[in-house]
Order: sequence, then C-alpha cells, then structure tokens
Amino acid sequence: MQLSAPSAVHASWPARIVAWTAALAAALPAVAAAQLQTSLGASAFREAGGPLSMTVLMPEVSADAQLSSGFAVNAAWTADVVSGASVAVVDAPADDVDAISSATVSDVRHVLGGGVRVGDHQSTWSAGYRYGFENDYRSHAFDIGARTELYDRNTALEINYARSFDSVCDGLDASEAVLKPRLTSSDDCFADGDDVRERDLSLQTFQAAWSQHWTGIFATQLTATAQILEGFQANPYRAVRIGRASAQEHHPDERARYAIGAGARVWIEPLAGALQPQLRAYRDTWDIRSFSAELGYEQTIGAGLRVRGRGRYYLQGGAAFYSDDYVLAPRGQYFTGDRELSPMRSVLLGAQLSWALPSDEQGRVLGVLGGLELVLKGDLLKSWFDEFHYDRVEVPNDTALLGSFALVAGF
Repeated sequence: MQLSAPSAVHASWPARIVAWTAALAAALPAVAAAQLQTSLGASAFREAGGPLSMTVLMPEVSADAQLSSGFAVNAAWTADVVSGASVAVVDAPADDVDAISSATVSDVRHVLGGGVRVGDHQSTWSAGYRYGFENDYRSHAFDIGARTELYDRNTALEINYARSFDSVCDGLDASEAVLKPRLTSSDDCFADGDDVRERDLSLQTFQAAWSQHWTGIFATQLTATAQILEGFQANPYRAVRIGRASAQEHHPDERARYAIGAGARVWIEPLAGALQPQLRAYRDTWDIRSFSAELGYEQTIGAGLRVRGRGRYYLQGGAAFYSDDYVLAPRGQYFTGDRELSPMRSVLLGAQLSWALPSDEQGRVLGVLGGLELVLKGDLLKSWFDEFHYDRVEVPNDTALLGSFALVAGF
C-alpha cells in the first residue's frame, strides 16, 4: 500500500536537503540563543537471595540543545556500577541454598555519546554515536533514524537503525567446548594477557513504528523490531557442570530476534486520566518465544502533577538447547547456565509520579528556568523459573526492586 498526501505538504527530498543544510549553516552562530534541556537522574536495581545478589546503580546526565528551528545536538553520559555475587558453576552439587557456588562481581561501565537532529516542520533525521567501556567490554555504537508526521500530525511514521561493534573478554579456547574453563577474573582483559583473548560481537537493530491519532481521545501505536547478533554471546564467568567436571557455557554465535508490539491510549474525560494497554510478541532463532501483556493507567491530579500505575505479565519458552541437567539430558553441542534462556514467567507492578513545577506570568520557573520536572519511578518484579535449578535448589533470587528519579530542566 502506498500513502500519499497533497503536494503542498510535501517538499521534494532535494529541496529538503538544501533546506536542512541551510539550517545547519544558520545555526552555528546562534548558539547563544539555543534552547537547552538538561536531565540529571539515577536508577537502582537490587536482587538478592541466598548467596546470590546483585546491586546496580546507574547515574545519568544528558543535555539537548535546540540551536535553531531545524538543528539540535545532544550529549549524554551514563554509568553502571555493579556489585554482588553471581553463580559460578550451575548444577554444582548443592543440597541447600547456602551450598550454591558463587563468585564476586564488581565492575563499572561508562557510556559516552552524542548526536544531532536535523529537520523541518514535518520530518526529522537523527544520528548518534556511543562509546562504552568497562574492564572486560568495549563497544562502539552508531544509530540513525527518521520520523515524519502526516495528515495534520495525526499520523507519525518512524524508522531507526543501530549498529554496534563490541569486543568481549574471554578465556583461551580449548580443544573442545566441554573442556574450556570459565574465566575467573577480568584483571588482564585488553592488556595482552597470556590467559585471555578478545572476542567480537556485532549487533544490528532495525525498528519501525506507526503512531495514529484516530480521535481526540484514542490513539494507537504499532512497532516492529528485528535484531541480528553475530559473535560471542555467552557469559565467560559462568560454567555448567558437564559430567564430573564443569565448562564455560557454550552458546551459538548467531542469533536473530524479532518482536512486534501494539499499544493504545484511551483518554477518559470524566476522570482526566488515560488507559494504556500494550501487547508484545517475540521469537528468535534460538527458538525462544515470549508474550507480554501490560495495562497502565495515568491520572492527572492537578496542575503539572500526574501519577501512573502499571502491571505486566510475561511468559516465555526456553531455548532449543536449554536443559536443566546437561549430565542426564544434553541438547546437542550447546549448553547454557543462563536462567533467562529457560522457560519462565514474571509479573511486574510499578508506579510513577511526575511533577512539573508551575511557571510564573513570564513563563519562567523559579525565575530563571523555562521548565522543571521531577519524575520518580518504582517497580517490583517477581519471576518464576519452574524448570531451572542449581542442582536440586530452586532459584533463590527471584524478586527484584527497581527505582529511579530524574530531574529535567529547561533553559
């Protein structure tokens, strides 16, 4: 099907390129008049049970400057501060929770990035770059995107493409995968150590979205996502018991992932609130299939104050090569200790509070800001792994708490 609109709305692509180039040239001397929006925030994740625990702190700072009507730049820094203890050898003999083998985890990842947006009153092009690094991981990521609005802005079409080139630290290969030991430390990664090597991982992500306002109170969105992964995808620090010995988990080097999603927003005028249902289906070439259903409700309480609650149910099947016991039930040449590749289900309950501070008669907040908003968010996640065990012990760390805050200011 081909979509079209009156020619008065659509300029030719060469004309748009010329217009955007002119906007870029005009924007350079106008930095002093830029509209700037900054965001300062942090998130925290906590999961614990038995000897296994994981705490992740994620601070973030970003800035977006609209240098002219057709040109904007942005920059951001994020970090992941990870500490805790994870399983070392899956299915090592364990009669109770305290006997689960564990290994200390501690690392910090930094991600620096920036991008540009160029557009007119109807369409926008964007491009960005991010560099991430930690003790055992390096990543160069690029992304481009395009968005256009049609039919009095009631229809929005968007496409995005992202590509990353990653380097992963791994131990030296053995003559057979079942003889390869797990990596015990990241100390010598990327330092020409005698016991480690670099492995490549390439990711390509494609996404398309269609948003439609059907009436003043009803809108929908359809999304389609595809991702192609090529390279090392196992956890080098996790081993699986194979017979009397253990070996580093062994995953396929190729994986393709596909997902489609549908969401709607229904405004309920008497309540001044919006109902937000969402559905998502997923499948990949490792034969994992999943489905999730989410229902959210957002309520306007007063001027600038909104609250939102949501609940989500998630159901997943296992990978084709997953087994709960590779000694008794091997599944070909691959084996994994990743519980996220087993059949599982989860329930998430969350709440969010957003407060935009009121402005004065001149449209300023606190006399100097163009806007100021505080966002607080919290989630409780409970998971069930009915077909995954650490020897004879069920997963003890099956509940997680997530919290975040963000302060967004405009100048």
